[in-house]
Amino acid sequence: MRTLSLVFFLLSLTFCRKETPHFDLKIALPSDPAHLDPLFLTDLSGQKLAKFLHQGLFVQDAKGIHSPWILSYKKLPGPKKELWQIHLNANAPSAKDIEYSLSRLVFESYPRKGDYHFLLGVSSRSETELELEFKPGTLESEWKEKLSLPFASILGKEEWKQDHLKSFGKYTLLTWKKNEYLDLEFQGEVNSNFPKKIRFLILPQSSTSLFLYRKQQLDAFKLTDFLLSLPEANSEFTLTKKGRSVQYVAINQNNPCFDKHFRRALNLSVPRALIIQKLLENHADLTYGPIPLQYMEKIAKGKSWKEPVYHKQQALDELKQSTCYPKIKSTSLEFRMRGDDENQAKGRAIKQALEDIGLKIKLRPMEKAPLYKENGEGKGDLTLLTWYSDFDSVWNFLDPLFHPEKVGNGGNRSFYRNPEVGKILNQPFKNNLDALQVIERINEDKPWIFLWSIQENYLVSKDFLRYNALVDFL
Repeated sequence: MRTLSLVFFLLSLTFCRKETPHFDLKIALPSDPAHLDPLFLTDLSGQKLAKFLHQGLFVQDAKGIHSPWILSYKKLPGPKKELWQIHLNANAPSAKDIEYSLSRLVFESYPRKGDYHFLLGVSSRSETELELEFKPGTLESEWKEKLSLPFASILGKEEWKQDHLKSFGKYTLLTWKKNEYLDLEFQGEVNSNFPKKIRFLILPQSSTSLFLYRKQQLDAFKLTDFLLSLPEANSEFTLTKKGRSVQYVAINQNNPCFDKHFRRALNLSVPRALIIQKLLENHADLTYGPIPLQYMEKIAKGKSWKEPVYHKQQALDELKQSTCYPKIKSTSLEFRMRGDDENQAKGRAIKQALEDIGLKIKLRPMEKAPLYKENGEGKGDLTLLTWYSDFDSVWNFLDPLFHPEKVGNGGNRSFYRNPEVGKILNQPFKNNLDALQVIERINEDKPWIFLWSIQENYLVSKDFLRYNALVDFL
């Protein structure tokens, strides 16, 4: 049935083009967004769409963190409260819309609520004046950074109450046909750097995207590792993004048999460099623990660090010291991953490495939604997952991924609980030395099988390349 549905879908796109409205660009997304509500933008499709649809009081770009909506702001004097007064310019949404949107960060429940513990209250004093109250001691750089993230995006208050999305980003949502497409239109004055209309097609299979690209009916899609050998992938029409993600195997810390010796054994057993070379064709990069190397270079400043070690004999020695040895060797361990060909191939390579040290591994490919849902509930022994950074900071690879108060769907998917790590992550003032301390502790505890940072490769059309600004939106 799936094959027939795909055939009819492709035929309809090929022969019914006259009935299709005009769009300047068509871009593929691998899955429907789970939400367009800023508070719940934790999936990759939602995060990508947020770049087009949403904007917060502050924005983060090549110029740093700044606000296109603020005329002036200042800290109000007072010994007991941390109050900031903000005056909006003529381009800003109403103070009521901003008050409503930011107040949701304080009063509603959502996966990243812990990131906004510093925000105590928001009040509008007039149509163009706001007051923000923060916890005493909150750094200006911290609240600006957090208010520039997608979760703090501004919505139209009255429209949202009527289940209608009014956003204030570059684009507005015209239509969302679930599991098929989303249509967006540029809002504001005409800008040659941005197309007027974009259709995002939900295309789970990269082979479908490639078919449409070759028919000139698709302008951009993400290449899987298995498509990187295509002639088109080695051309001027391929855009590569590095260091924005980590791929890892979450080791379920709720299982007492998975002690530190067991976790060390798993990490020592995986030949990462060989897998990157042979299976991924060098389209991934090693990490230091959970951190892409480009961030280590920024924060370590000349300090050296060891690359991950592959040593089968050391892995066997560590396994023998684990709590449940030798019983653990006869226990079938469930290894979960997404069911697409690419993730299953990586899963098989890791499975072979773990079986080489005497473990029994059962692969369980799953659809994305139940995989993440059940992982958040603490199910599964080992789970192959990918984390895409929300923003450009080393802290985004540490919190929420290892915060003891954000286990499960909050981001800490290995259920790793280290009070020392949590204490540092909760500090209002953090620096590079703090980051290095957290990284070293996590690297020592090994709550994951640390794998690699995958390169993101996008095949784009000539039409896409006309719009220079869109490169940063992928």
